[in-house]
Amino acid sequence: MLYLLGLGLWDETDVSVRALDIAKKCAVYAELYTSQWHGSLEKLQKMIGKPIKLLSRSDLEENLQALLNTAKQTDVAIFFSGDPLAATTHVDLLIEAKKQKIPVYVVHNASIFSAIAETGLQLYKFGRAATIPYTKQLAAVRDAIETNKAAGLHTLLLLDIDPVAGPMFAGAAIKLLLEAKIIKEREKIVVAAALGSEKSQIVYDTAAALSTKQFLTPAVVIIPGKLHFREKDALELL
Repeated sequence: MLYLLGLGLWDETDVSVRALDIAKKCAVYAELYTSQWHGSLEKLQKMIGKPIKLLSRSDLEENLQALLNTAKQTDVAIFFSGDPLAATTHVDLLIEAKKQKIPVYVVHNASIFSAIAETGLQLYKFGRAATIPYTKQLAAVRDAIETNKAAGLHTLLLLDIDPVAGPMFAGAAIKLLLEAKIIKEREKIVVAAALGSEKSQIVYDTAAALSTKQFLTPAVVIIPGKLHFREKDALELL
């Protein structure tokens, strides 16, 4: 049996009682490389009373079969930051397990894709999301923004995370967009940082102004599309 467990947005206190109960009876792993998690692995281990093995990217990609073989023989639980199925790689894991007739149970949790509703922007008005990479290859980002704007939709921009450089800062991401002329300096956009924590920051201002501000990580940048009057009111209150 394979259990996919969500850690939530911020730290170990966001984990559901159901997820903890499941983890206590399984061989437990955690994947924390796809997004930043501010929790303590040591505290989480104490909460379930057993060690947690960290998974690398290769464990879930080229060496995935070894993990699936274990799940065929015993109960395996994997913790993921946010929601277990928010990343494409994790959906691939779900599909591959089902192909091999391994029973899968998912315990969902909050993710950035739902938390951005705190900005006041309506979730059903978001189009395709994109990630701003450290490589500065922004063609996919430009395409997502242009396509969404043409349809009047908002664009959620996730920020890259690197094992060495760490998570990308919102200011640096906005500067990349400005340098590539994907957005304009006077264009008003949103930065949402550290959502789910008591330190959360949500700011609506011009791209030029936000590019110089300091934000916590993890953060996202949102390019608004056509705004409903309720959305306008909500943004002006930020």
